[in-house]
Amino acid sequence: MTAGHDCPACPLEGCSFRAVVAEAAARRTVRPQHQYAISRGERIMEDGPACKRIWVVVRGLVALATVLPDGRRQITDLSAPGDVICPVGALTGTESWVEALGPSVVCQVALADLMALNGHAHSLMAGLFRHTHRQLERHNGNMVMLGRFDGMERVWQFLVEITRRLGREGTGGHRVDLPMSREDIADYLGLNSETVSRLFSRIRKTRLVTFISPTEFIVHDLAALERRLPTSAQPTEWLFGRILFGWHAPDPAEEAPR
Repeated sequence: MTAGHDCPACPLEGCSFRAVVAEAAARRTVRPQHQYAISRGERIMEDGPACKRIWVVVRGLVALATVLPDGRRQITDLSAPGDVICPVGALTGTESWVEALGPSVVCQVALADLMALNGHAHSLMAGLFRHTHRQLERHNGNMVMLGRFDGMERVWQFLVEITRRLGREGTGGHRVDLPMSREDIADYLGLNSETVSRLFSRIRKTRLVTFISPTEFIVHDLAALERRLPTSAQPTEWLFGRILFGWHAPDPAEEAPR
């Protein structure tokens, strides 16, 4: 932990709360923000009322996870650098926490200290609303994916999402360092790890993705991946039958002439 972290020294660019936090630190003897370095599997638990504090991801990849009484885990959201985490209360009979999926750094911000400032409430609420809206958009997409996509479509969607958020464009395509095990990916997609491994093997044969290691891959053609998604533009009769009647016709992208 780095207590009393200075916002101007933070490597995260474009933080929505930098100006507000800096003002709070200037007016108070106790700074409202602290940085924590957390290792894979380490958890952050919220005690007391929900959203008493928020966490801004500075580096790494962090998950919001819920665990059922029988031990089954569902990762409900993934947060990358720049994302804001405001954990919600767990459902009755479940546990919920924030969990690092790899070595990460998060900045904890005490909302009470910021709300006490006069003159900055508007910018603070605007920043919170913007990040909350992004999180709701991701959750809405995840509900559609879990409710309507088959296993292969979920994996295509995951690869596109992660590449957009974490990928670095370079020679040969977008390179992605992903500190998630097959079990983590399965818990995010609502599958089991054996199914994820089998579907990755099928994707490897398309040559659209090269898996360098279990935690690193290159997407050679992101646009081609996006065309595999059910949400991409498809011929009218295929999309109409698929959505309205659950008709599992072959994907036209896979029926191209050889």
